[in-house]
Parts: sequence; C-alpha cells; structure tokens
Amino acid sequence: MTNLFFAINFIVSFFSDIVLNILSRQSYSPNIIKSLKPYFEKKNFIITGIYAGLTVLFALIVNSIVSHYLLEFDYPNTNNQLFKYIMIAIPIGYFFDVAIYKYKIFGNLLDSYYKLAGAGLWGMIAYIFSILISFYIMKIMLSK
Repeated sequence: MTNLFFAINFIVSFFSDIVLNILSRQSYSPNIIKSLKPYFEKKNFIITGIYAGLTVLFALIVNSIVSHYLLEFDYPNTNNQLFKYIMIAIPIGYFFDVAIYKYKIFGNLLDSYYKLAGAGLWGMIAYIFSILISFYIMKIMLSK
C-alpha cells in the first residue's frame, strides 16, 4: 500500500504542477502564481510535472522513514495517523523547499517566484496538499 500512496502523490503533484503552469499564464492569477511563468516557459510541462512528482516522492521517502521509526507506520491509514504524518511533513516540506531555493535545484528560473514568495512556506503547503488529496483519493479507491 505504501507504493499506492506514493504513486497517487506523484500523480497529484504532477497534475497540480500542470494546473500551476496554466494558471501562471493567466492575467487574473495572483502575482505569486504569475511569478512561476519564467520557469514554465523554459521547460516542457511534462518535465516540470515529473520534477514536481519526484520532489514529492523524495520528501515522502524521508517522511515515511521518520514516521516508521517514530510512529511505527509508513504512511497514514487513519485520520489520526494522517494528522501525525502531516506533523512530520511540515518541517520536511519546509526544508525541501528551502533546499530547492538555496541550492538552485531547478536553476535560476524560479528566482522571481522565491523573491516574491520566499522559500519554505509555499513549498511546504504544496507538499501537505499532495499528502491530503492523496490520502483521501486512496481512501476512496480502497473503499470500493
């Protein structure tokens, strides 16, 4: 089941990235989303989606290892476990986003975004979003 949770997270983050790509080109989008446009203009949308999915997977691996040793479960199965898993995910998501910014993992194309948004918070929120959506998608899938 861990593989299913990881796969769903990859898919959720892949499609979330595509949505951000589309929104970054819209005149009505907030400036923070528009600031992603230089990154998306220079890269293929499939590639950026894969990058987003892989970033979430790497963070999930760390999250699941910590959860395994601290809480004795690898991924959340209940709402209570989800809450605990997210408590671990908050600093991990924040750290990953800061690392992406500091080490320019995706190059300089995100400089305008990080100048406006700062590093840490929004990457962490995107990571938590992926976990939440994936948890409930998995619950729906397993209930059928």
